[in-house]
Parts: sequence; structure tokens; C-alpha cells
Amino acid sequence: MRPLDFLGRIKVKFGLVILLAVATAFALNEYGRWLGVVPFVRMGLAALLSLGAVQLLGRGMTRPLREMAAAAQTIAKGRYGMRVSASSRDEVGELARAFNAMAADLGEVDRQRRELVANVSHELRTPITGLRALLENLVDGVSEPDTATLSTALDQAERLGRLVAQLLDLSRLDSGARPIEPEPVDLEPLCRQAVREAGLARDDVRLSSAVSPRLGVDADPALLGQVLANLLDNGVRHSPPGGTVRLEARPEGAGVRLSVTDEGPGIPAPERPRVFERFSRLDAARAGGAGLGLAIVKEIVELHGGSIRVADSPAGCRMVVDLPGRMTAMDGAPEDPLGEPEPAEATDPPRVAHEPPPEERPVPASPEAVTPPPGHAAPSRLMADVPSSPGTAADGAPSPSPSRPAGDGVPSPSRPAGDRVLVSSPPAGDRVLVSSPPAGDRVPASSSSAGDRVLVSSRPVAGQAQGPSRPAADPVPSSPPAVADRVPPARSGAGGPPGDYVPPALFPRPDLPETPRGLLPLASAVGLLAAIVLPFGPPGLAILLVAVAAGAAVLPAARHRLTPWPVAFGLVAYALVAVVVVRDSMWLAAPLLLAGFGIAALALSGAGRGWLGVIRGGLSVCLAVFPLPWFLSASVKRAGRGRPIGPMLGGAALAAILIVVFGVLFASADAVFSSIVDRLFTAPDWFSTLPSRLFVFAVFAGLVAAATLVALRPPVEPVLPDLRGRVNGTLWITPLVALNLLFALFVGVQITTLFGGNRKVVETAGLTYAEYARSGFFELVTVSVFVLGVVAVASGVIAPKGRQRLLLAGLLGLLCAFTVVILASALHRLGLYTDAYGLSRMRATVGAAIWWLGAVFALVLAAGGLRLAGRGAAWLPRLLVLVTGLSLVAFAAWNPDLRVAENQLHDRGVTGLDVDYLIDLGAEAVPAVDALPEPLRSCLLRRMPIVGELGEPEPWTGWNLARHNARELLRARPPADPSALRCEDIGSPGT
Repeated sequence: MRPLDFLGRIKVKFGLVILLAVATAFALNEYGRWLGVVPFVRMGLAALLSLGAVQLLGRGMTRPLREMAAAAQTIAKGRYGMRVSASSRDEVGELARAFNAMAADLGEVDRQRRELVANVSHELRTPITGLRALLENLVDGVSEPDTATLSTALDQAERLGRLVAQLLDLSRLDSGARPIEPEPVDLEPLCRQAVREAGLARDDVRLSSAVSPRLGVDADPALLGQVLANLLDNGVRHSPPGGTVRLEARPEGAGVRLSVTDEGPGIPAPERPRVFERFSRLDAARAGGAGLGLAIVKEIVELHGGSIRVADSPAGCRMVVDLPGRMTAMDGAPEDPLGEPEPAEATDPPRVAHEPPPEERPVPASPEAVTPPPGHAAPSRLMADVPSSPGTAADGAPSPSPSRPAGDGVPSPSRPAGDRVLVSSPPAGDRVLVSSPPAGDRVPASSSSAGDRVLVSSRPVAGQAQGPSRPAADPVPSSPPAVADRVPPARSGAGGPPGDYVPPALFPRPDLPETPRGLLPLASAVGLLAAIVLPFGPPGLAILLVAVAAGAAVLPAARHRLTPWPVAFGLVAYALVAVVVVRDSMWLAAPLLLAGFGIAALALSGAGRGWLGVIRGGLSVCLAVFPLPWFLSASVKRAGRGRPIGPMLGGAALAAILIVVFGVLFASADAVFSSIVDRLFTAPDWFSTLPSRLFVFAVFAGLVAAATLVALRPPVEPVLPDLRGRVNGTLWITPLVALNLLFALFVGVQITTLFGGNRKVVETAGLTYAEYARSGFFELVTVSVFVLGVVAVASGVIAPKGRQRLLLAGLLGLLCAFTVVILASALHRLGLYTDAYGLSRMRATVGAAIWWLGAVFALVLAAGGLRLAGRGAAWLPRLLVLVTGLSLVAFAAWNPDLRVAENQLHDRGVTGLDVDYLIDLGAEAVPAVDALPEPLRSCLLRRMPIVGELGEPEPWTGWNLARHNARELLRARPPADPSALRCEDIGSPGT
């Protein structure tokens, strides 16, 4: 039992438990003193009851701790499957959820470790076996050491090398030995270079890239290039001949979204979470390779704080990468298409790809040049000042052009318009980060003609001091950014001291669905309707009208629940609510309204597969009221978006204060103005009802919102632990046999009594027949309820096999059959008692309850027979709710007040009337009284309070069929004048 799970602080829970214990002890002590119990007995009972309450609540609070202790012992033995139930939201609940996450991670790590050993062994064995066989053939002279044989050996060795290199990459990424070096990266040349390199693998696959203009990202260019290369390589390998692989880059929120789409076989949805695991290969989509490429991609993306997933695609596979840190490149001129590099003419001498000719070789911007690492496809970076005029170097002197190795720095000062420079945005005069694009895009360091593009970052370059701005001509010594200043983001699971603990909120925000956009106006409309039609009027048509409006408001959120059971529950619920339109007696209508509300909540929740599910579903709308502030906050924010609510409220409050202050002064200064103010501030008649109407508005608007929340987020069906087990037959057979024998003896006595009549009763018990009947039917009804409990416990605890199963079913079925006979006896006793003393509301209700219990036992017998035949009985809880609702509707249709009045008037006679009871009946009894002769009719009608109420006008919102019929009868034939009536001889003392 965990009734305090909604609180977010365990110390508050402890405080409530202590308060409950003290209050329980105090209340019990005071009650015992009022009864005259001696002090030490009172104190002992109070202490026992307080300890019981503390144990009941504390057990639920400390249960996760006990489960964690047991789970920790299990994990210490190498078994990671045990989990802890974490339903609370306090510190213990957070600890339990963290423990579950840790256990899951440990289990996953252990599984991956086992799979890693097996997969690495398998992957290494294949090339080693092939290479060994080849070398053995060479040694034995079976094969000649020709080019083909040695090429095969080289392929096997290269496969081993690739596998080892990928494993080393993963190891470096996991351990943090490969830190990321983020810097502004222009995505257009990077994507174009990646597509160009991936296209070399196959000639029959077309590759294309689409990059949003002026798009950049703050990332490590080398690692980002590896991500694109791996994704494009996968797409190329799995595309059919003639297929297309498309690389796209576009803004997404505050970040960048990269996607690679191919036309291959795709990845099935159930297998998508596994494709990023190490050595994970799918038959259709991951054939070939060691299965490490996507694992490396995932590690790199997560190092950058991003995410990768397999998205839905009409055909093929679509990999989506989301990275934070989007940047924008600024164009110096609108027309700046980035053209492809011109191919080298055939007459050019051979040189390294994209090497600038000798006359365009770059001039160093500083004595130290930044050289990219081997295999680095991204542009190199250097720190330099952007000169203010062409032909000058960073220090303002003419740029020398010494000869230096190709590709070792920045291109020459003279460059054509349209080349691009990537910089972070520093203050004027501060040094900027100049980027040379990939090979083939030559960028001079000193020219800044029209069409230049600058990649602007919102943060300073790592290692750069931020200070006051300097003139643009002020030279700053340029140097490469320090790698030590670039701290990679923290990785999950990395070591280090834990951060400060942030305790949960006292009332933590629950997990809620998205609030529908039209919920707030719909709920407000229903609340407004209820506030107009419900208060200060008799119950009637307005209640049904508001119920229909509430159902229409909730229906859009609950339309996915229009299955047979919820529809049946909804119809029964509206039938119960409609009783208030046809019956005037609130002792009948009020319980039916509550029952209709509970059944409607059960219909919205979709629960009811078990007994606890029925209870949880019936209370679901009431329980959904607590998270309403969080659920409605999104709608309130949307309604106030663009409107400064705070300043508006503040201005209104200030205006009110000023008006009150100056208005009082003006009213004191001028009598005419004072009289005008008095007339303005005299409250109208409707103002006194405003608080009540506001309350009704809040209640019904909140109920509509809570019902919508239940429809969108149905409660979880409570699952009872399966307590059934093999119980020794002697332990249950003997009690059930004894109970059946006792019931058989009692049924035999009842049959004898029923057929024996009044003489048998008088001879045996010394009682009259009516006294005998009065003494037992309540007890017999209680016995039947206890039998239901016995059947429930036996069915839920005992799980016999073979013949014992048949024996249990037979004993329980026989017990139910005996109970049905006992219910028939109770109904017969009730009839005898009614014949002697007359019908009353209580006796009518007990009779209806006996009929309902008979229906319940019939359903239990049917469910037992179906379970014995091997069929399920999951329908029993819902069908029992449906039968209960229909029984209430049938009882209301039977019109108990009218039946009571008819029984009193026609069966007991004028002298035997219980007048005090009869005059308290509702408007349903008026037709029966109206049929009596005068002066008896007028005497009774004049004394009935309902007749006086019927003389007053009634608004249309309170229209009721019973009151309408009674009013029409009284209008056609009013009661006689009281002065002409003699009513002293009517009736007898109550029974």
C-alpha cells in the first residue's frame, strides 16, 4: 500500500506518518474516555493502532529499499535481471529508478562484453584462417608466390588491419583518449568532399548532396568527416545498381540535421535499435563489414552531444543525425555560387590533388603552420588577422611568396571573388579563425573581395581572451588554437566527483500527454454552462444537459475508446444520469448520479480487466484532478502567448489602487459624486450568487479536463501478484466440506419452515410468523456477501490439479447454490415482513439488493463453469459492473416511492397508515395519494412538503417528469381548504 506516492519528499512523508500516528492515538484515547474505558486499556489500544497505521504506511515507503537490498545481492552473484518497483517520486523512488538503470546498464555491459569476445574471436578467426591456409600452401609448394596469391594474402592482412583500426577507434572514443576539437565547420564543402570520396567505391551508384545555404556547425571536422564517410559507405554498399544515395543537411531547431538516404533493402523496424551495437549485422541491410561502422558513428555523434537514429523512409534506409551548435555563414554578395573545382588540364605536370600551382602557393601567416593530421578531409585551421587591404599580410607588410610544400598553408593573396573565409565572430580587431576549404577550394588569406562568406559563431574561439575591441589594423600575433583549451563534453559514465544532488520537487511533475489545443475553451464552455443552469435550481433537466455537453467535449479525446465495453458503460452511465429527469426523490437520484459518474469514468479509462482495475477506473477521473495544473499549463501558456500577462495584471492592480485612493478623496469632497459612486458600487442581485457559480464553473471545467486526461492517458491496470499455489488438500477440503454441510442443514430447516407455515414456526420458536421473518433477512444477506468472499479467496489462493480441481469447483459451486436458496429464503422473509408492516424505502432497497445478489451468484456460477471448461472469465468484472448499472436503472424504473405509497394506502387501510412516513415521500407518491377519496386525499396532500414546493414556479432547467405530472394533477384538482378538513383520525403510529 503506497498512498503517499504523489509526494516528492520523503521527510514530508515521515512527517505525515508521525502526524497520523499521533492523531490516531489521540482520537482513540478520547473515544475510549467517552466510553468509560480504563486509561491503561485506552493507551494500549491507541499504541497498537498507531503502530499498525505506521507499519501500513511505512511498509510501502521502505519496500523499495528492501527490494534494492535483495537485488544488490542478486547482482553481486552476476545475475542482472532483478528490478525494483519505483512508483514513488521521492528520494527513495529516484534511488530505485537509478538502481534499475544501473542494473540494466550492468546487464547490457555484461552482454556486450560476452558478445564482444565472441564476435572479435569470430572476426579475427576468419582472415587468420584464410591467411594461414594460404601461407601453408606457399610453404608446402602447393601454390606459387605469384601476384594473385600475394594479393589474396594482402587482402586478408588488410581486413585484419581494418578490424584492428576500428576496434582501436572505438576504444579511444570510449576511453576519451580521442578528445573532440570543435570549431566552426562549413557543411557545404565538407559534404561535397564526402560525397566525392564515397563515389569512388562504385560507379553504378549515383551520389548527391543538398546542403542549406550558409549552414555551418560547431564540431570536430575530422570526426564529422568520418561520420559522413561511414554513413555514405553503408549507403553505397547496400544500394542496388543504378540506385541513388542522397546526403542532406538542413537547420533543425538550434542545431543541424544530417540525413543519408539510400535505395537499398532498408532496416526492419524491430531491428533498428540494434544496428548501432557493435558487431551488429543484419542479413538484409548489414551484409559485409565487421559491424563496427555504425557503432563508431554513434560514439562520435554522442561525443558531440547529438543523436542518431534510423528514420522511416518510403524506400531504402534513412539515417538521421542531429547535432547541436548550428552556425550561419554570412555572404558578402548575394550571388556566390560555390562552383566545382576546375579539372586540371592534361598538359599540367603531375602533382598532388588540388595542389596550387607554384605561383599561387600560400604565404604563411605565422612562423608555425597548422598541418592537418593524416587522412584529415576537413580544412586546416590557423589563427590570423584578416587584413584590411589586399596585398598585405597579417602584420601589415607586403606578403612574401617563398616556396613551400604544397598544401601547407593558406593560398596566395590573389584569389577570385566567390571564395569563402570561415571565421568566428570576434569584436572588431580581434583575431579571427580563418579556414581554408577542402582541397580544390583555394582561399587567399589577405584578400576580402565581394562575395566572401564568413561563418559566424556565437562563442569565442577556445583559448582566445576576450577583451576590449581594438582597431582593425592592430596586428595580433597569430597562433593555432590550443588543443588543451578545447574540453570535450562530459560523457555518461565517465569518472569524476558527483555533482550536487538536486532533490525532487515536493509535488513532482507527472508524465503527461500533450494537451489538446481545444481543451481549454471546451472545458470553459462546459463550466460556464454548468455555472448558468445548475445553481439555485431543483435537480432536473439541467444535470442531463451538462452531462451531455461534458460528454461531447471529452468525445474527441476518447474516440479511440469506442469499443463495445466502453460504449455499453457510457450508455448505462447516461441512463443513470437521466433518472434525475424522471424521478424526484433525491435519496434515489443522488446515488444513481454517483454510480453514473463512476461508470462513465470506467468507460473513459478502458480499465476493468480485473477487480482492482474496476476500482481504479471508477476513480480515475477523481485521481486525474491532481495533475491538472501541469496538464493545463501548456494551454494556458498558449492562450497567453504574445500577451504580457504579468504587466497587464500589474497595471490593472496599480490602476485599481489609484482609483480607490483618489475616488475616496473625491467622494469625501463632493456629495453628488459620492451618491454616484454609491449607485455604481451597489451590488446587483446576481452578485450574491457569483461565488457559488464560480465554484460550479471550476468544478465542472476541471472535471472535463480531468476526463480528457484520463481518455488520453488511461490508468495502468493494477496487476495483483499471482498468489495461487499448490495447497495441501486437507487444508481447504475439510473447511469447505464442513461449510457445505452447515449450509445444507440450514437450507433444510428453511425448506421445512417455508412449507410448514405459521404453525411450525410457533411450535418451534415461539414466535409469530411476522416476528420470525423480521428477525433474519438482514443476517441472511450478510451471509451471502461472506460467501462471495470465501469464493474469491479460494479461487485466488488455491491452484489444484487434476481431480482436486474438479473437487474445488464442485464444493464452491455447491456452496453458491446453497447461498442462492438462502437468498430466496431471505426474499420470502422480506415479503412476509412487508405484508405485516408495510413497504418502506429501506425494505424496497433490501429486496432489490437480494435480487442483485442472486444475479451476482448466477454470474459467479457461470464463470466457474467456463473456467472449469478451460475458458477464461476475464469478462466477469466488467459484466458485473454492467449488470449493477442495469439493476439500478431497473430499480429506478420500478418507482419505489410510488410502490411504497400504493402499499401504504391500499394494503394497510386508512386507520393503518404510517402518516409520518408517507408524507415524506417524493412527487412520485402524489398520483397514489391523489386517487384517495376526500377528505383523506386533501389531508395527506396538505401535510406533504413536496406539495408546497410544487406550488412555486420552476425554471426550465429544473424540469422533472415526476414533478411535472404531480403539478398537473394538483392544478386540475387542488386540495381542499384546510379549515374544512378534519384529519385527526387518519393514520396510526409508525412501524
